[in-house]
Amino acid sequence: MSVKKYPIVGVMGSHEHAHEDYSYAVGELIASRGYNLLTGAGGGVMTEAARGFVETENRRGVSIGILPAVDYKGQKLDTEAYPNPYIEIPMITPLSAKAQSDVMPFSRNLVNVMTSKALVILPGSHGTKNEVSLALLYNKPMIMFGPEGAFAKFPEDPKRAKSLDDIEEFFDEVFGS
Repeated sequence: MSVKKYPIVGVMGSHEHAHEDYSYAVGELIASRGYNLLTGAGGGVMTEAARGFVETENRRGVSIGILPAVDYKGQKLDTEAYPNPYIEIPMITPLSAKAQSDVMPFSRNLVNVMTSKALVILPGSHGTKNEVSLALLYNKPMIMFGPEGAFAKFPEDPKRAKSLDDIEEFFDEVFGS
């Protein structure tokens, strides 16, 4: 018997702002392509991408969430906020919820980046910038998708998408058509 393995696509972005116009559609696209979705399992972009993913009919993949053991303040994890209701496989890590520097080796961000075969970066702040830095460091394929100016303070190297079609082309490059 052979096990069918589906690629894991990580979606990184703000835990405060959902950016629904982008994140929900990205979740749907990942599901329709037959991939697994990986997020940080929290609110904002993570919730909307996972919602778009699980609400897609006839999908093959699963929604994976990498949870911190404690919240951003070092307190016990709020079980109402984590995982968001669209996470099917929650993975609790004993790692820091928030990387303290862009090269911090032991963070949940590193798990997110290293576990993903490709990354879709949506608007976010420090944590998302950290994930972009780690993806660049480890040569992970990634593409940024969001409104004009959303990535003004991000590194210039990553590929940018203006539409879902650009993300589809990116997936074709990474995974084949």
